[in-house]
Amino acid sequence: MLIFTLLRLLFLLFNQQSFPVVYFSDFIAGMWFDLMTTAIVFLPLGALEMFPNKWRDIKFFRLFFAACFYITFFLCVLINLIDIEYFKFTASRSTTALFTMLGFGDDLMNQLPSFIMDYWYLLIFLILFQTGGWYLFKKIDKIADDSANTSWLKQIIIFPVIAGLLVLVGRGGIGLRPVAAPKAAAYTIEQNIPLVLNSAFTVIKTWGSLTLEEKNYFTETELKTKFNPVKLYQRQDPISNTNVVVLILESFSVEYIGSINGTDTTYTPFLDSLIDSSLVYTNCYANGKKSIDAMPSIISSIPKMMEIEYLTSQYASNKIESAPKLLKEMNYSSSFFHGATNGTMSFDVFCDMAGFENYFGRSEYNNEDHFDGTWGIYDEEFLNWSVQKMDEMKQPFFSPIFTISSHPPYSIPERYQNKFNQGPEEVHNSVRYSDYALSVFFENVKKMPWYENTLFVIVADHTPASGSDIYFKDMGNMHIPLVFYHPVNKMFRGRNDKIVSQADIMPTLMDLLGYQKPFFAFGQSVFENKPGYSSSYVGNKYLYFYETATEKYMLTFQDDVVQGIYNVKDQLQSVNLLKDEKLKTEILNSLKAIIQTYNHALISNEMTVE
Repeated sequence: MLIFTLLRLLFLLFNQQSFPVVYFSDFIAGMWFDLMTTAIVFLPLGALEMFPNKWRDIKFFRLFFAACFYITFFLCVLINLIDIEYFKFTASRSTTALFTMLGFGDDLMNQLPSFIMDYWYLLIFLILFQTGGWYLFKKIDKIADDSANTSWLKQIIIFPVIAGLLVLVGRGGIGLRPVAAPKAAAYTIEQNIPLVLNSAFTVIKTWGSLTLEEKNYFTETELKTKFNPVKLYQRQDPISNTNVVVLILESFSVEYIGSINGTDTTYTPFLDSLIDSSLVYTNCYANGKKSIDAMPSIISSIPKMMEIEYLTSQYASNKIESAPKLLKEMNYSSSFFHGATNGTMSFDVFCDMAGFENYFGRSEYNNEDHFDGTWGIYDEEFLNWSVQKMDEMKQPFFSPIFTISSHPPYSIPERYQNKFNQGPEEVHNSVRYSDYALSVFFENVKKMPWYENTLFVIVADHTPASGSDIYFKDMGNMHIPLVFYHPVNKMFRGRNDKIVSQADIMPTLMDLLGYQKPFFAFGQSVFENKPGYSSSYVGNKYLYFYETATEKYMLTFQDDVVQGIYNVKDQLQSVNLLKDEKLKTEILNSLKAIIQTYNHALISNEMTVE
């Protein structure tokens, strides 16, 4: 418990901006969760030590016991130290999904040297904690063993008593259900829930539970009236045979884009200028907090609505609809461009599943002179190379391009080291560089004969960590741009404050390009004359953006309980509208319909229209 408390203090120290108001009671509640965690993780060792026998002082037994302790202790400390920095990107304590991510593809081995260099201080903390744990354990281990002199009867009595106490404490009491992570909401304000928890606890509590369960909020007939994932568009004026380029910009939060956030400070001067000649949706929200969440959301209209990422879940092999598959029926060619090392987050595998004809990554670029030292090829070079590759494609084509330079460690080419160092943090400088690379991309693409027949869709994959009052809140933490730019078509001009999400991109393209068959999507066309919405599961809770005829709201839903309802205009989330029962029922029923549909579709492998 002492070590978990020290780790909590470190967690707070490195993430102060996320917890502006901290109470002493948060640490008292945290110690309760630490006690439960300690009981759970050391239950096997406790049972091993207390199991009736008179040979505990045998050297082999002591060495085995010590090894088990050190390994358990190491993992508990490691996961909490990882979350000191990882929390800044996910806004939640890690779960079992983190281990799935670490073992997914070759990312861990590829990025490990860079991680050690960037977060060397965490390695020092790990060594210090391990040394402290070793010292304390040795002090206990020096106590003389009296097993040989303790009667069998006494040992037989002690064993179930101690084991029972550990089980009782580990489950959090005598309740019908063991205490889970959402219970932390009962002991603190919503914003401080991650502070009260510890990462070892959240990993343990999600182990083996990352599967969906069928929900029965509504009858089948009721459900179809509330949410229908089968879309069918019959647009009278489609922009048929138009090329589509989707620019997925790494970590481009609305926080950095002055033309959307309304501030005088901007880190995206080129994107701001492009927005002046585009159709921009100012209330677009990401469907997840990681790049691996953005891929299925944008390409296949599958938002992240469960604890684990879709691409690492047991449902990743399901049959799915996707933009390249549907557009192939309309004689489109398709290629996916990602400047990162091939295999990163297994995007190449997903591209195969989604039906892309070509995948272009660092290997295909084949010039290590432009390698950033960590992730892949610098944005400027890779974007320009992508233009040349698209020029070789059969038209019409569909080509998403995923940028990488505005990702930690925020590498910028040496020749620009003094050009983009105007921001308070490295992320601002890298966003400036990526925005510049985007400007060079458009300079080159304007020279292509197919430029005027191309729709450019610009969206971010997710938001990065933020220390601002607005953008570390749930609402700002999901706020990203969505821009439609067409060189000559005046349809794509102006600003729209409708609530939209990444999952709306695929159905929007099907609507615009004139796909006239039914297809499956959790999003909808942004041009539909219906209220917009955005759904996701982040930080152990559902985040649901919803609009009525007059207002727009965000609802948080955790452990089958509505935690908060906020007007989207209330960016600081200062006024909770939870007492408005009519509003709560309306929004919650809309979210429940999506949850029920989502769970059933994934469990039953029914995400296509046969």
